[in-house]
Amino acid sequence: MRKGGAGQQAHKGGLGMNLTREQAIERCGLAAVESVERENCEPTNTVGYNGRSAGDALSEWSATVDAVDTADGLGCKLTAYYYIGHADEQVIEDADGDGGAANWVIDHYAIN
Repeated sequence: MRKGGAGQQAHKGGLGMNLTREQAIERCGLAAVESVERENCEPTNTVGYNGRSAGDALSEWSATVDAVDTADGLGCKLTAYYYIGHADEQVIEDADGDGGAANWVIDHYAIN
């Protein structure tokens, strides 16, 4: 699935914090951000974000790549987070499980 978009939650950037696309680029470089945007995402199974099957309004998905944090030069994981609602879950179901049918927009990035 190809995903794109800009972070919608602007928070002060730090380890594990929600980062915008621009903050993620500043911390890990454009190549790492573009790499995580190309990755297929998978459900995180985070409590409260398990989607329709668990009675939750949203399901959380993420994709992760290895990167280098420019703040300290150490290796890290750059993760892009997506949240889809019931309508997108239904689109995926109707497409025989093809996640590429949904409208994927990155909500935020995180460095771990």
